[in-house]
Amino acid sequence: FADANFFVREDVKQPLEYYRAQLSGLTFHTKLGSMLDKSERMLKLSAELADMLGLDNVQHSNVKRSTFLAKADLVTQMVTEMTSLQGIIGREYALRSGEQNDVAVAIGEQYQSVPQTKIGLAVALADRLDSLVGLFAAGLAPTGAKDPFGLRRAAIGVVQPLIEHDVDFDLTEAVKKSAKTQPIEVSDEAQKQILEFITGRLKVVLNESGYKYDVVDAILAAQSNNPAGTVRAV
Repeated sequence: FADANFFVREDVKQPLEYYRAQLSGLTFHTKLGSMLDKSERMLKLSAELADMLGLDNVQHSNVKRSTFLAKADLVTQMVTEMTSLQGIIGREYALRSGEQNDVAVAIGEQYQSVPQTKIGLAVALADRLDSLVGLFAAGLAPTGAKDPFGLRRAAIGVVQPLIEHDVDFDLTEAVKKSAKTQPIEVSDEAQKQILEFITGRLKVVLNESGYKYDVVDAILAAQSNNPAGTVRAV
């Protein structure tokens, strides 16, 4: 607690925004650049996802600000020492930096399996889709039991909140938009693999919800790129 007290006291000498530039020193993946590069891609993608989610102008503005600050806490002393607090510390520091409450809440929600707000949903989807699309394109799709980048969790983190919020959303379009922001080519084949992978996770979610296997398979064969619509159909 004494250490944590010290880290927080040091961190809050600067606003949360101050830390964002330091993300350039944190590598996301050698082929995909730094965490600052990822943050920039998320910023472009989240604006388009906000449109797809039907958010209004105020929500749009808050999505932009939340995404801009979303990863800044990763280079604070507190999160460097206690990584499980990522997002939680971002939320607290955002509030102390005078950011709007909705922005701070969305920063805190980005790692939750199901963000409760639409703004948090847009930030989380931008993060997870960027990871899925970029890492698949870099040849790092999960194999067997190996999933070092947690892409299965990321895919479930795309479908589960869309189902919970019961919001119509075109995954094919979203993957295409993310592919355009990547620093490496995302082939049509890779995009197809990504969508099949997400569909596989959607199938797991539906089966675990207790729906009949044959019904799930039949619906997924006909439509799988809109998780909430798929659930309604099942």
